[in-house]
Amino acid sequence: MNSLYATELAQVYDTMYQSFIDYRKEYLFYSSLCEKHSSKSVIEFACGSGNLAQNFIKNFESYLGIDLSEDMLKIAASKVDPSLLEQGDMRNFKTEMKFDAAIITGRSTSYLTTALDFQNTLNSIKNLLNDGGILLFDCIDGSKFLPYIKQNPTVVHKARAKETSYYRKTSWYSKTSSNPDLIAWHSEYFKETKGGDILLGIDDTVFKVFGQEEVKRLLANCGFGTINVLERKTYAFDTFVIEAKKN
Repeated sequence: MNSLYATELAQVYDTMYQSFIDYRKEYLFYSSLCEKHSSKSVIEFACGSGNLAQNFIKNFESYLGIDLSEDMLKIAASKVDPSLLEQGDMRNFKTEMKFDAAIITGRSTSYLTTALDFQNTLNSIKNLLNDGGILLFDCIDGSKFLPYIKQNPTVVHKARAKETSYYRKTSWYSKTSSNPDLIAWHSEYFKETKGGDILLGIDDTVFKVFGQEEVKRLLANCGFGTINVLERKTYAFDTFVIEAKKN
């Protein structure tokens, strides 16, 4: 698991990403796709600190949020009913409940670093969906990201929240020339103060970027049909969103 989500950095994540991401806009994007398919019930994987959960709970008949990180779920539980949250791994999550829609946002598919991880996730979700249920998820677009990091091996992202300024200094590179889609990531998180910048924590992880055809192939192999691929920009990465349906 990414250490950002599993340690005291979870609170830093929640604070900084309020500035990075317009969660209301993010919710409206995904909820509109759910409504397009008349989805009434939603399971959200990698729900994190509950920033989308609040709106899904308010506007849909049923919701369940799943995250691997207990620390992130503790923050989410301060925002929504804890009974609507559950600790679990998207690769093998099971419940007796069935849902009209499953969503994975925040580019969390990046932590599925092998084809087997991705296939296990798709098979797990397929078993949780009603017949004709939909799956929505975003991926970092490798065709755009890989050229970008060659030109920008180090970047700084700034955020301001609760009248405090933060920044994240990140370096990244492809781990091997034989498998350039696996990216080594090193980030240092700082808070700016009058007395100088304070290092809040360090995050090291490996994640994967994807090609659209690769993802479509994995979906087809696991019993999903791709309805649409939507290109989206985020504060840091070019992404694409997959809209798929359980066959």
